[in-house]
Amino acid sequence: MKILVIRLKHIGDALISLPVCKSLKQSIPDCRVDYMVYEHIAPLFLHHPAIDNVVVITPEERRNRWKYFQKMRAIRQARYDMVIDLLTVPITAWITRFSGARWRVGFDKGKWRSKLYNTRVNYPSTGGSLEAKLAIFQGVNFPVQIDRHYDVVITAKEQDDMRARMRAAGIPADAPLLLFSPISRLGLKNWPEAYFVDLIDYCVAQYGAHAVMIWGPDEREAVHALANRLAQRERVVTSLQTSDVRELAVLSSCCNLFIGNDSGPRHIAEAVDTPTFTIFSPAVSKFAWLPNQSDRHRGVDMCDVFDIDESAWHERVSEFERDAYRCYKMLTPELVISRLQPMLERYAR
Repeated sequence: MKILVIRLKHIGDALISLPVCKSLKQSIPDCRVDYMVYEHIAPLFLHHPAIDNVVVITPEERRNRWKYFQKMRAIRQARYDMVIDLLTVPITAWITRFSGARWRVGFDKGKWRSKLYNTRVNYPSTGGSLEAKLAIFQGVNFPVQIDRHYDVVITAKEQDDMRARMRAAGIPADAPLLLFSPISRLGLKNWPEAYFVDLIDYCVAQYGAHAVMIWGPDEREAVHALANRLAQRERVVTSLQTSDVRELAVLSSCCNLFIGNDSGPRHIAEAVDTPTFTIFSPAVSKFAWLPNQSDRHRGVDMCDVFDIDESAWHERVSEFERDAYRCYKMLTPELVISRLQPMLERYAR
């Protein structure tokens, strides 16, 4: 069987949907699984045993209708037996319909585009983001062995090359290394800059660690400005710039602990099994976006501020979203450090 899985979204969404591909491969070992993602995300899935081919959508294909039509024609010519659309927006629904696949599976969100699938699955109203994607298997006609973990496969050579760059940047080989991601592409996911200054200074001073700060497109100046406010500036590296998401994954795999906002880099760190601690914005729940919570992957959110459970968070989320700035102020460095401390003790010494 030849299957195409479509997930045209950002880094975290593409990674957290990877278990759909892994579950398919485990359930039908001799099937071919192709994964359609945006071009800049594709390097994350190189060498992955659950993916036979990464189908990319380029920026040109997103902007140009003729290029988009050509991509649809190429997908039809690939003759997939099944297409699974995990996004259910017009561009992906039309790709699914035009594919000519015998089974065209997508979520029924009450929109006209749902009619373009011949197998529709109700989108879950409860549960986290990963469980919502796995619900798509209600629309297949074979038993599925569910795999809930997502990963990025890194080679030994890639790690050796990155460690050489780290030594050249002045990072001692035996020092605990903390990876900080203080800037998010979405401004509403940015913990206050002054809080990050306090947190980074604390971690570096208390644990004798070195810190690497990372940034995305158009974020370099903001990160450098933050770094220049640090009392422990000499132990903080901002020169290890990564050229793409794969280099970022390799860098993450060479660090002891990731600390940062809820963003693509956090998902990448988790995917290479680097321990992660995430500071979630007020309108986002760790129950939804941290599906594999464990001693290695933890976070802090408004539930910790008010000592409430997930159901109480849902009842108050509109309040948190409406007054996000004030709520963010409640996620103080002291609270974050108290939740982070066990991970620092375990991974930063």
